[in-house]
Amino acid sequence: MTRLLRLVLPVLAAALPLGALAQPAPARYEILALDVEGGSEATSDDFVRQYSGLRVGQRVALPYDPALAEATKKLYRTGFFSDVEIVADRLLGDGVYLLIRVQEEPRLNQYTLVNVSGGDREDLETDIPLLRGRPVRPSDIGRTVQVIERFYVDKGFRDVRVDVARAPAADNRVDLTFTVHRGERLEVVDVTFFGNEAFSDATLRKRLKNTPEARWWRFWKRETFDEEAFDEDLQNLVRFYNDRGYYDARVVRDTFYVREAPDGTADGIVVEVEVHEGDRYYIRDITFEGNTVFTDAQLAAALGFKRGDVYDRTRLEQNLYYTAEHTDVASLYTDRGYLRFNIQETVSEAPGDSLDLHFEITEGEVYTFGDVAIRGNTRTRDDVIRRQLRTVPGQVYSRQALERSVRELLQLSYFEQASLAAGPAIAVDDEDRTVGLTYNLIETSSDQLELSGGWGGSLGLQLSARVTFNNFAAQDLFKGEAWRPIPSGRGQQLSLGVTTYGTRSQQFSLSFTEPWFRGRQTPVGFSVSYLRYNFGTDLSSFSGRVFYRQALRWPDDFFQTGTDLGYRLYNVRDDDGRGALGLPTGRSQELTIRQSLTRNSLDNPIFPQAGSALTLGVTLAPPIPGFLQYHKWELDNQWYTPLAGRLSLSFRSQFGYIGSFTGEDVQFQRYLVGGSPLETQGRSVGFGKDLVFLRGYPVQAISPIENGEAVGGRILNKYQAELRLFALQSPQLSFAPYLFVDAANTWDSFRDYDPGRLYRAAGFGARVLLPFLGMVDVNYGYQIDPFVDPADGDVVEPGWRFQFSLGGQ
Repeated sequence: MTRLLRLVLPVLAAALPLGALAQPAPARYEILALDVEGGSEATSDDFVRQYSGLRVGQRVALPYDPALAEATKKLYRTGFFSDVEIVADRLLGDGVYLLIRVQEEPRLNQYTLVNVSGGDREDLETDIPLLRGRPVRPSDIGRTVQVIERFYVDKGFRDVRVDVARAPAADNRVDLTFTVHRGERLEVVDVTFFGNEAFSDATLRKRLKNTPEARWWRFWKRETFDEEAFDEDLQNLVRFYNDRGYYDARVVRDTFYVREAPDGTADGIVVEVEVHEGDRYYIRDITFEGNTVFTDAQLAAALGFKRGDVYDRTRLEQNLYYTAEHTDVASLYTDRGYLRFNIQETVSEAPGDSLDLHFEITEGEVYTFGDVAIRGNTRTRDDVIRRQLRTVPGQVYSRQALERSVRELLQLSYFEQASLAAGPAIAVDDEDRTVGLTYNLIETSSDQLELSGGWGGSLGLQLSARVTFNNFAAQDLFKGEAWRPIPSGRGQQLSLGVTTYGTRSQQFSLSFTEPWFRGRQTPVGFSVSYLRYNFGTDLSSFSGRVFYRQALRWPDDFFQTGTDLGYRLYNVRDDDGRGALGLPTGRSQELTIRQSLTRNSLDNPIFPQAGSALTLGVTLAPPIPGFLQYHKWELDNQWYTPLAGRLSLSFRSQFGYIGSFTGEDVQFQRYLVGGSPLETQGRSVGFGKDLVFLRGYPVQAISPIENGEAVGGRILNKYQAELRLFALQSPQLSFAPYLFVDAANTWDSFRDYDPGRLYRAAGFGARVLLPFLGMVDVNYGYQIDPFVDPADGDVVEPGWRFQFSLGGQ
């Protein structure tokens, strides 16, 4: 206990009559001096005086004064002292000389953890509240013991014990040793349910995802018992019943205990759960009160329940408050300006096994968007950002417009995703019924610089460079102050690339895109490229393309149409006149028009986790004399769904067909399947063809073969599935490992078309996004099906293949 004050009685006896000692009258004295006894270099006399709060000249009552008690408490609260007392050293008239005696807590010299592995030691040291040179209080030691015990209990060591030993060191310091006795690690060996009739134990065990039973085949995972996670499991168990109509289901009893083995040792943790299932309930009546904007029928349709349906708690909550498609009841109101909309749900049991659902609605007033501010953009112009926003001042407030605005900003890739994750800051003015927004952005570079070089054996030295500016400003090219280091901020894209193997191979490309032409969301642009190979066969091509895109509002505003006009010139020169790669010798030209329809609702352009992307394209090369002719149909569909946290599942399918207008054979733009983009660098592989990359197989591995050459197919089927974890996201690095299964094939005609005959691959990989390098994809895939190598006609048996590529997704 704290000793608040101890006065030296002999001093008072000399100054006061004996009768006054029995019942001393309070008297006030002026503090003439404050002396300190027991301090050190760390807790100097001045330190003690300052923290006591007492001062010379202050008047205090003796034998007791609240100021003296408060001074003692303050010194204890510093944590430096184990004992504090304040005494009256002597009295002089109406003055007093006070002495503050302190006894310091010993300071920590070092602490040692015994029976603790290196990895556990690092984890523990981040939480242990002991610091060298700081006072060692009993509470700090107790807290350290708790940290160690909790750490090992969470690892399954239920009988952990920690012994503490103190050893004095020099200069009033102390060494502490914590010896940890972990005992045996105990796993969950049995989970038993009582009272369940509608569902089996096995079904209910699956609901306890955090408390699974130990199984021999899950050798990589310890099924330890976590009490907090178990409580979450019990809530999920009740939710499971509620979602299947058992409205009044509940957990009656839950317990866990250590089971002993026949030899008396601990065998493991046994978990017991008793449930009350109750009856299965069905919806009888659905009523609404307070609604004037929407009819009962409209609200019931959004609710998604009708008379006789089984009660489903999760489905009811989703249809009331939020669905991704904005078909819920709340979205009906919040997407039409009713910001203060509120709905109160009442569920009443009706006779028998029925439930009545009653909803009391408070609609409120219609709100509009007020001021929309943009903060943090140092490079991107305000108008480039505002044209992406659906939250326009003066328009009716809409929750969906907020979500779409954030999505559109994410699609730009100009800003850190973390700065957009929570959406804009909202300021509501109930008097004016306006909603002010502030978009707080953190800009990040989306430009990409790719530099590579190497020795290509007989090809010689290879050098490659590509730079892509994703937020370019062509209008500012002739403004000197805009070069910082390049004109930027208008949202245009400029890309330049060059790859050369000296005189053996050269490739040059240039492309430009203006995403908002004449103030409308109608991207326009052009691209040109030149390619030449000289490997005995001289191959070259020149291509140019202009394109136009148009955003649509129907069926929804995720749709877009596109028109491309293209020209390509091929030149194949071979000394023996036989041609190469299944292509004719000489000059060949094509003039194409391509029409496409796309729908893109992906939540992120680089690492999508939800949404879909669909592209339907038709390319026509009309039969003009002297030009190549064909028609090409393509369908590309991607679909992403989140599973848990940052884990998502994706599927992709690609279909293609090339036909002839005149019945003549189509030799260009056929499908060659296999490999990765880097495998084609500096090689004539794929010249005049449409390369479709496939993990696990080398480039052009899958193709019809003529005269020992892969000539490509006219029909394409390709399928991909990925399980992806978006593990890390930062301005410096984004990282997403994945598992994949791919399958594809290409055929020459419908006579040999067999959609069930596919070349399959499976494996794992990772995509890494680096600010100045772009997307890097590294994968290790297993080729499941053998194929015929077009180079020598040998059969390549199944095996693993490593692939590396830059760019793409």
